[in-house]
Amino acid sequence: MKTIVTSGTALLRAFYVVLLFIAALWTMPGSARAQLVIGGFDASRGGFESLAEDSTLANDITTAIPGTTFSFSNTLTPTFLAGVNAVILGVATTETSAITPLTSSEQTALHNFVLNGGTALMYTDNDTFDPNAPAVNASFLTPFGLTTTGTLLHPPIPILNPSGPLTHPFTPVTDFTTLDAGFYNNTGTGTVLAQFAPGEAAIDYFAPGTLGLHSGTAVFFSDSNTLANDGSGLTTSNLNLLLNGLPAVPEPSPWSMIAVGGVALVGIMLRKKHRIA
Repeated sequence: MKTIVTSGTALLRAFYVVLLFIAALWTMPGSARAQLVIGGFDASRGGFESLAEDSTLANDITTAIPGTTFSFSNTLTPTFLAGVNAVILGVATTETSAITPLTSSEQTALHNFVLNGGTALMYTDNDTFDPNAPAVNASFLTPFGLTTTGTLLHPPIPILNPSGPLTHPFTPVTDFTTLDAGFYNNTGTGTVLAQFAPGEAAIDYFAPGTLGLHSGTAVFFSDSNTLANDGSGLTTSNLNLLLNGLPAVPEPSPWSMIAVGGVALVGIMLRKKHRIA
């Protein structure tokens, strides 16, 4: 039996090929490497606050974060949530009607989604826009230890920390515009980013790791008009608050790329080495 091994020149050539492969992967646009998948209610459940119906907001998101895709469902289940990176959910189907409250199983699935690293942006509203509004709001908030109440007609309120959470990378973020909002009178372990008055939080923010060791981001907005197709609350600042709450598009780490390159190099070497009878 005779073994022929690739020459040093061939190995060097293969090494250069692998380096070029890693460089190409490193410089590839983020949208080509990975995609952000955003989940939410379909139009039958979410009405005019569903991104399946609200093309204005969906287009704004894909313009800001190219490559973003969307997935919609009538029900929040572990299987559905396992296929998305983030969810955007609102409590209203029209200006005067609410969605069906989250069931106990949906609440558990949503809470577990965040505990396992998912991102949830949730928009509640005042407690009078629909007779069932208090129950719907509670179904969003109870799993996370929050409560809301009230109906406030208020001018735009400033962001408390101009350089704090949700203020970058998309700018400017100066204030939060609401229309007949509720307010959070119990913010749990979250951080208040904007408030109508002391004890009347407008945005409650849970940073990654706040709700559990591996938990993701959860943000609660006290007015859901941002999600409405009429655009009444979709100011630049409100849109940027939402965009900044979304997870960054996942990118391969340098070590993972080196590992891929190493595997490729070994494969090339094995193909070059063969036995001849």
